[in-house]
Amino acid sequence: MKKIIKTTTGTYHGVIDHSHIDFLGIPFGYGRRFKRAEKFSIAKFGPNELNKMHYAVHNGVQPMQDDALDQNSKITFGENCLNLDICTPDIDGKYPIVIEFYGGGFLRGGNYSKQMSWLDHEAIVHIVPNYRLGMFGWGYVEGGDTNVGLSDQLLAIQWVIDNASSLGGDVENISLIGLSAGAKSIAALMASNSNVLDKIQKIILFSGGVQTIRDSKTSKKVSDFICQENNIKSTKDLFNLTDDGLQLVQKRALENHLPTNWFGPVIDDDLIASNWQEKLIDRVKRTHFKTIISAGSNELVGLKDININKLETNTITDLFGDNSENLKNTLLKKEYSKSDFIEMLGIAMYALPARRLAELLVQKGDAEVYCNYAKVFKGQHGGTVRYLSIPEEELNIDFRKNRQYMLDLLCEFISSGKPYVEEIKYEWPLYDDDRLVLELDSDDLKSISIINQRYPEKLPWQSYRI
Repeated sequence: MKKIIKTTTGTYHGVIDHSHIDFLGIPFGYGRRFKRAEKFSIAKFGPNELNKMHYAVHNGVQPMQDDALDQNSKITFGENCLNLDICTPDIDGKYPIVIEFYGGGFLRGGNYSKQMSWLDHEAIVHIVPNYRLGMFGWGYVEGGDTNVGLSDQLLAIQWVIDNASSLGGDVENISLIGLSAGAKSIAALMASNSNVLDKIQKIILFSGGVQTIRDSKTSKKVSDFICQENNIKSTKDLFNLTDDGLQLVQKRALENHLPTNWFGPVIDDDLIASNWQEKLIDRVKRTHFKTIISAGSNELVGLKDININKLETNTITDLFGDNSENLKNTLLKKEYSKSDFIEMLGIAMYALPARRLAELLVQKGDAEVYCNYAKVFKGQHGGTVRYLSIPEEELNIDFRKNRQYMLDLLCEFISSGKPYVEEIKYEWPLYDDDRLVLELDSDDLKSISIINQRYPEKLPWQSYRI
């Protein structure tokens, strides 16, 4: 099996792992402080550099995050982290390509720890690019660019398009997949002004959609707050900090909060337009991309150990800002328990945005959309991805066959765009006027209608606002 690829950013030698070939840490761009990604140019290193052999057998530099402050960490972190990992069945093949964007609240993650590891065992070219996190990728800074993290993702997609054939991939069959912040990134990319996304045939969104696209006022207030908490006069002064210094400044400001929604794509009328919904519909009408949208039944059940008073004051405000009272009054009955409150937070954060995105695509764009209502692992955030990736020997024997059916449905969608399992004659139902979804439980897989699960029409698209 061949283990050498020649790409636009160099020649790389990989390593065989579980009958696939891995190439790790391949650069696709440069990352400068608060500036959009720049294309990686191998020519800068000399005329013969393109043909020079590089061993791509170790993870590259990872995005700055709190773990970077651990002096004992064996992982290398840094701002210039724009590299990607590839797992391909055969570089001489023509397999579907899946680009995974990791989740972590726009604050954590990297390709050193794959969330969709199950893709490495399929007849798929699986690629995981790094993108910058927190203030490094999503900060609104005087003198800096907007949507830096999105620019990282766009450059990675362009690199994959340019090098698909060298990786054993089919450039006409590219899917994007993401969990949480990764899914929110993908939804924003599809709603962006970039033409690069016209090459994407399918997207899979686990617990995330367009709900973190925010106005510039909110983005600026987040950055200003971080400076104020550290007695820094202006966001412009953040240019002068070291990587560790900027990460420490961010950590100090956020450590007593749940800042899951504090960062994300911003409406800048450049990459993201104020009429991003129209842009999204225009793209689906133009390209006919297909979508799977997944949400859990109780996404934020993990907050159960937090005191109810803190949930009602700090937590809900951290998640939704000025939208908190509106969501609370709209989605909760006058009498409620702590578990009711936590379930409401999950619905407002994930389930309703998922449903609204599906209906926008279907009703306005006549799109082909498949929805998944997940109950695995108590319906918690990321439960479906955990269910798909957990080693088989750790899974209850009664649940293994059902999981394999789910994997088969997803892989068939990635391959052909039609999620169908011949063995059980089961086809994932289209989300249509009957609001049919696939309900995934550990020991059950069935189609149900959520037509009676109404949501308030006037809820804001932008979940977090200050």
